[in-house]
Amino acid sequence: MKHTGILLSLLILAGLLLSGSSAQAQLMNHYWSVNFNSQSSLLSGAVVAGDGGNTSMYYNPATISDMEKGSNLSFSTSLLTWNVSLFTNALGNNTDIINISFNVQPQFLSFSSRPHKSKFAYAFTTLVRMKDKIDISYYNSTEIDIIKSTPGPENYNVAYKYFLEYNDNWVGMASSYDVNDRFRIGASLFVSVAYVSYKNSLNLYAFSTKDTLWVDNVPNPSLVSKAIYSNDFKFVDYRLILKLGFSYVLENWKFGLNFTSGSFSLFSTKKEARRVEEVANITNEANNEFMPGYVITNGQILNDITTRIKYPFSISYGLIHRLKNSHNKIYFTMEYFHGIQPYKMISAPIKDDITSDIVYDNLENKDWLSVANTAKPVLNIAVGYRWVLKENIMFLNGFRTDFNNISGADYKNLASYNTINTNNINIYHYTSGFQFFFLKKYLLIIGGELSYGREKNQQQLANFSDPVEYDPSTNTILQGTIQNNMDVYSLGFNIYFGLSFKFGEKNKD
Repeated sequence: MKHTGILLSLLILAGLLLSGSSAQAQLMNHYWSVNFNSQSSLLSGAVVAGDGGNTSMYYNPATISDMEKGSNLSFSTSLLTWNVSLFTNALGNNTDIINISFNVQPQFLSFSSRPHKSKFAYAFTTLVRMKDKIDISYYNSTEIDIIKSTPGPENYNVAYKYFLEYNDNWVGMASSYDVNDRFRIGASLFVSVAYVSYKNSLNLYAFSTKDTLWVDNVPNPSLVSKAIYSNDFKFVDYRLILKLGFSYVLENWKFGLNFTSGSFSLFSTKKEARRVEEVANITNEANNEFMPGYVITNGQILNDITTRIKYPFSISYGLIHRLKNSHNKIYFTMEYFHGIQPYKMISAPIKDDITSDIVYDNLENKDWLSVANTAKPVLNIAVGYRWVLKENIMFLNGFRTDFNNISGADYKNLASYNTINTNNINIYHYTSGFQFFFLKKYLLIIGGELSYGREKNQQQLANFSDPVEYDPSTNTILQGTIQNNMDVYSLGFNIYFGLSFKFGEKNKD
């Protein structure tokens, strides 16, 4: 019974390892970080009521009918994206970490057509809805007297690793129909291919570099005190997503309404999941009692696990107002994303051979490898303005919110499950640029976007400052006490360059 209590204490320490290694993924829990290298990007996506151009089937398929007749081929020649994430005091006081990412990638390809004298319009597209990657590594070694049961200083060795790559690619088709001169309806069908690769690990070691133990006059290496937490998984998920849109025109006003279904899971491939926790050679200094260690390890692949990522139901509303006696326009869009009830993003079989019997009996949640996910409701808004400089030159700019859907989320009956660790930072975007028409067939957009977010007083990822072997008052092992003094900063800059080629007549103004 005495050892059972000690092991239970060590399991609590494992919970600390898990919570103390909560690195910060940047965009996975955002819905409005999308950019498509089109006029809709320069207007910050405030185009649910219209003027979305080649992205209409994504924002509101009813507005595909903005095309008078003919065909339109659009593609993004390049998108340069920089993002810098700074975490102050992330791994202890005055221990900051930074992540810098840079991408050059095609983002969007579409073809739309409206036959002559037809009330129908059609469109096909392939797009990258989300692409996020954050990669953080930290290693350090120092001499410090942390193990009180052995004389002299020990080598205190720490290694921290966080990696998340999330890509969501959509392929879709859409159609719209003119009910009359003012009212239109449209629908889109998308197949989403989402890839996620995740790794979060914390390795702490303390050992003497001297041979301090003697057996039969022979020196033996000293014991190694350690605490290890590692969690990694990856998979590709295929989903169906539907959109139903409406558009109405009234003199100098346009109104749009769009419904986006929640995702319908199809299947997943390339599935892998592994999780390890290990504690060894830790002494409780309060009673000088040596606590036996333990290891919990489990890994599954392919058909042994079930994986999925849910996308929420949403409603978006937009309006456009043309200013009197000019071609300038004001745009507004708002979108409400419904919350997602807690679910198992990774569902793995429960196994009783992942550790010793006594440790297994004391596990709070024996569904140890599964991963829970959830999302809170989010309401985002966007505003834009189009200023006609000359007949074929326009200046466009916009602002949009990009709120995080995980901040303070309640996992309810899955609260004890393993989760993917992400931050709760909110991001704000400002976009601007120019749109050029030339040779009556080409549309060129050039512009940029500035994104910024900040969140203060967050929980540290770990604390390697003033570490202790074990502090029972805070359940700290081979670390200092985790503080809520980490500040998170995000700064992003995008450059847009897109091109559209038109067959037939121009779009409606």
